[in-house]
Amino acid sequence: MKRLLAASLLIGVASCGVPSTSKVIELSASELPSELNEQATTTTTTTTIEIDESVKDRAVSQTEILAEPVELYYISANRVVATTLSIVSPATTSQVLAALIAGPPTGENGSGLRSALPADLNAEINITKGVAQIDTTSQFLDVLSPVDQRLAIAQLVLTFTRRPGVGQVVFTVDGQSVAVPRGRGDLAKPGAPVTFDDYSSLLVAVAG
Repeated sequence: MKRLLAASLLIGVASCGVPSTSKVIELSASELPSELNEQATTTTTTTTIEIDESVKDRAVSQTEILAEPVELYYISANRVVATTLSIVSPATTSQVLAALIAGPPTGENGSGLRSALPADLNAEINITKGVAQIDTTSQFLDVLSPVDQRLAIAQLVLTFTRRPGVGQVVFTVDGQSVAVPRGRGDLAKPGAPVTFDDYSSLLVAVAG
């Protein structure tokens, strides 16, 4: 009986062993599991980005506030009138002066206007404690008629006293104080400051 049991165990072990053959067995596609038989596929992912309209609005607003309105004064029939021009913000003293020298704007705002300031005017403006010092060369006034001298000075004074923080203007020529005509025709003493009110008599009356 023991011999019979031992023989049975030997048979069982032999049946569970690794096959001794080294032959490669090929399986057809139909015999492979379905998971191994599937072809690789390429997946394309499409991402949709939604733009927040409020962000676009803020961007537009930022662009719009990059310009500011500046009052510039030009001449109409030997009187002075204000016109508004948009200049890149914050508008510097140099930018305002350059815009004024460039002459009246094109279109309806500049229709019928002229400037008494020479196109090649060389001037330097320094602002200290509310006073704008405008330093020019002697050619500035020499090339102008007496009427245009007064109007040119009026253009500068009225324009710059409308700028924030400026209440008075003094004029120098090559660093030396000079007398300049006021709106009424009299002369301010050399180095004496002039104000907006000194030229208000030259302003075009606003119909009321």
